[in-house]
Amino acid sequence: MSAGRPSRSPASPAAACVLAVACLAAAAPPGADRPAADKPADIPARYAGFFRELGLTAEQQQKFRLILDKYLADRDAGRAPDMAAMAEMLKQVNLTGQQQERLKGVVDRWNASRMKAAQTARPARPAPARAPKGKAELLVEAEGFTERGGWVVDQQFMDEMGSPYLLAHGLGRPAANAATTVTFPAAGEYRLWVRTKDWVPTHHPGRFEVLLHGKPAGKVFGASGKGWDWEDAGTVSLPAGQVKIELRDLTGFDGRCDALYFTADLNARPPLRADTAMAAWRRKLLGLPAAPPSAGSFDVVVVGGGIAGTAAALAAARLGSRVALVQDRPVLGGNNSPEVRVHTGGAASPVIREIDGGYGHAPGAWAWWEEPSKPTAAAWRRQKVVDAERNIVQFLGWHAYGVVKDANAIAAVDARDILTGRELRFAAPVFIDCTGDGSVGFWAGADYRTGREARSEHDEPTAPVKADKMTLGTSILWGSRDAGKGVDFPDVPWATEASKGLAATSGNWTWEYGHWLDTVGDAEEIRDHLLRAIYGAFAAAKRAGRDGGRPTGRPTANLELGWVGYVGGKRESRRLLGDHILTERDVRSGRRFPDAVATGSWSIDLHYPKGYDFRTYCTQSGVRPYPIPFRCLYSRNVGNLLMAGRDVSVTHVALGSTRVMNTCGQMGVAAGAAAHLCAKHNTTPRGVYAKHLAELLEIVTVRFGQKPPAAAPKTRPPPAPAAQPDTPPIEPSQ
Repeated sequence: MSAGRPSRSPASPAAACVLAVACLAAAAPPGADRPAADKPADIPARYAGFFRELGLTAEQQQKFRLILDKYLADRDAGRAPDMAAMAEMLKQVNLTGQQQERLKGVVDRWNASRMKAAQTARPARPAPARAPKGKAELLVEAEGFTERGGWVVDQQFMDEMGSPYLLAHGLGRPAANAATTVTFPAAGEYRLWVRTKDWVPTHHPGRFEVLLHGKPAGKVFGASGKGWDWEDAGTVSLPAGQVKIELRDLTGFDGRCDALYFTADLNARPPLRADTAMAAWRRKLLGLPAAPPSAGSFDVVVVGGGIAGTAAALAAARLGSRVALVQDRPVLGGNNSPEVRVHTGGAASPVIREIDGGYGHAPGAWAWWEEPSKPTAAAWRRQKVVDAERNIVQFLGWHAYGVVKDANAIAAVDARDILTGRELRFAAPVFIDCTGDGSVGFWAGADYRTGREARSEHDEPTAPVKADKMTLGTSILWGSRDAGKGVDFPDVPWATEASKGLAATSGNWTWEYGHWLDTVGDAEEIRDHLLRAIYGAFAAAKRAGRDGGRPTGRPTANLELGWVGYVGGKRESRRLLGDHILTERDVRSGRRFPDAVATGSWSIDLHYPKGYDFRTYCTQSGVRPYPIPFRCLYSRNVGNLLMAGRDVSVTHVALGSTRVMNTCGQMGVAAGAAAHLCAKHNTTPRGVYAKHLAELLEIVTVRFGQKPPAAAPKTRPPPAPAAQPDTPPIEPSQ
């Protein structure tokens, strides 16, 4: 079993129930907390917070307690949990849809904590925050709260705003309180600053309070009319010793809290800008060392745990290399994970079929993301595959943030635990950038492109006449569910401003935004605009009483939001340049390459905004299977950097085909094999191409069963007609 394993998402409410019960019962010794036969079951104190978080009624609490009792009885008798019986008992609890989502959140959080405690490469969750001895100031990072309630950790924008933060993603209902305990060295007056963002400055939908020992700190946060900023709460009187801090969401609409700063110096002010000065200030207050300690010895470091990164890690590990897999979310899969729920596309090789989600392909299955069981089951299966590889050390929930260079090569990648703030340095002979954004390459100074090339540069007929900065956008999938009774939804004028009159109760890949923005630097703005459009469209459907966006025009009175992603499904950003740049001509002609290591098969699938600025349509131009050369998978100017996924060396038009996840996974397999050969032969990726290409091709084609087309086809299929925004295309788009 590898160190650093992530949480696993349960495949059903019953499975979630088992894991939650195991979590609650973990502290109970055999025979503990068992009620007498003639007495009602009291609710132990350690269960109370869990029940409050789920929002259980008194009757539901007693019924859930029966499940706890059964689990304890089975455990003490040495029996495995009776899943079928517990599933039936769970039905009697009659959890609402929101309570089931909260249950899953509890399980995910507990799993992440449990796995961290079991890691040899990482510490358990730290003790409650404590002010440095002799210093009357304390920085409390919100993502490190010991109880997150209904808030979620969002690390997507760390490189832009400086830190992970807690997000109150309540879908219109206030999220349960997040809480933690900190220790103050002395009683007295402290000035409190809270770093937050008023994400719609004209309406302030993300408001929340800070509670100190259960009492509001005297100000509502998230209503300043500003972006990321330290809001001044004034002075607060605090006792010496432990103080409980809570975040109380007031709206259910994505309030966000980065950190709280307490200082006895009433004139002190924290750094305003998310720059090196703020980073140094945080490091000092958190007691982090000047340089991150070593994460251990590795042959290969893979950064990014989507389909491409997972495939790369598996390939290198199965060839005998010791691999560090660094992923900034607590679950593998990237866009195919339960957090984003995009279906995979493209031809799948044997390794990819082990980790492919395998959902969303059936005709008419355009709403697969509304049912969580398939993405969750896929994530569970994928995790089991990776867990079985002893050569992979998983660092899930670790965000890479920089590199150490040695001449034109990378010596190490630095990463930070998104919950604890702990940092580690990952050194290896070779690195694989599977971040999607090409982040490792960017930090290392790799040549890269963004936007669309001019038509004349590579003689691409689909490219624009002049080069520009347009990219494919980011999507958030979402859906609603029948609550079985009438459900209200708040008035959201700040959201209907963005949705512009559209009424809908779910959204697929056509909900896309950011084509003309910086998909890295403006990523939070892109995500937030989509959230506004979603909330506004759902509110309009609720007010109208029927969903005009569905052919059935189903009534909306009983509908509530069931799932809205908060992790953006990104299609394009930086493309790192290699010794070959794959072009539209290469894709259409099926050009033969001596170093072909992967097969592309998806149409040239390009997206353009139309109508609403958050809606899109695609043009799909059919292609025959074509080879992708190894020279697209390593940097042309950073000596030991490979890449796989949507950040490889292709043009914008070619990316329209290569970016789908199964194709990215094939590139991951090839990059992982090449990384193993780099370590084996003490060479670079270019050295593998020059001196060990035959060995690479044998591994990729024979060992891993990837067989790219050997020759160009004689004919090409005609381009597919363009799909309209509200009409499913010839094949499900991505």
